[in-house]
Amino acid sequence: MSASEPDDVLRPQGFRPFGSRWVLREEVALKRDLDALEEIVRRTIPLKRQIELAVADNNLRWQKQQSANQLIDEIAAAMRRSAVGTDEEKKVQKQIAQLKKATRELRDGVAPDHLGGLPHMRAMLESMTLLHQHAAVLSVRIEANSNLIQRAYQQLPSKVSDWIKRHPEIEIGPLYRPEQVDLATRKTRAMLGVDEIPMFLQDKQKRIGVVLNDQFPCVLTVAPQEKRLIVTSNMALSAGITQLGPLQTIKLPGGQTTKAHAATIKHLRVGSAALHEVSALVLQPSEEHLGGVLGLKLIQAWNPQFSASGIGVSLDTENRTSTAAK
Repeated sequence: MSASEPDDVLRPQGFRPFGSRWVLREEVALKRDLDALEEIVRRTIPLKRQIELAVADNNLRWQKQQSANQLIDEIAAAMRRSAVGTDEEKKVQKQIAQLKKATRELRDGVAPDHLGGLPHMRAMLESMTLLHQHAAVLSVRIEANSNLIQRAYQQLPSKVSDWIKRHPEIEIGPLYRPEQVDLATRKTRAMLGVDEIPMFLQDKQKRIGVVLNDQFPCVLTVAPQEKRLIVTSNMALSAGITQLGPLQTIKLPGGQTTKAHAATIKHLRVGSAALHEVSALVLQPSEEHLGGVLGLKLIQAWNPQFSASGIGVSLDTENRTSTAAK
């Protein structure tokens, strides 16, 4: 066998040297994405632990603060009863107000529904949101690439397959078996906890990350009573949404009236929820500052609930399965 023969036979089929073996060029991209997915898992473990510890610490402090306030209320009630109708009444009320102000200023803790707005917590939740979104984009790309690679090996011309059999000294891919790829993506989903979507506060608005058309991550404001998806013109453009309907007048969740185009988004991923052919409203470029909105009722089949921790939206995949079966 001449030194150039693998080049002559394998390269035209899309194979390239990779270490000691020949693999398809898509396999190199697949390896890069799988490595990136593994890196996401590595980064998720300490970040998730930090968030859990911060939540537990805040809950403990918040409960102590609530207990202190309850005790103040009980003492205050007793003091008021003894002071009613006396010159001490105003003094007692002032002392009670000072005590409550002192407990607030201790910053022992905040209510769970305010936790996602604290600077350190918000920074961690934004980082976790990015990891969730990146993992979602990678997982879709990995699955598509893996399927493409499987088909390529199955459809090799017989003359190439025969040549490979005649030359066992030439090591050929695939680099990964389908079950290895599936295990990697399932491991990442389990580690991230995709049924629990990170949520943080921005100007008191609840914000979560989604992925449009399996490629564009963006952050939207959650509207619990809405069933609409509203995106900005920049989000739509980045996600490749170019077919827009005529302008129509809409009212935003906050009550503001504006105009938007109707559009269809082929794929929308929200944590473990995957929706297809989703109707959306695209704001005008001049309204970019209004941001996008995700109506939580859009994913009601997954029974979305704000988590008790105040920093997430929980989805029920089993509920989605049972609903879809009906």
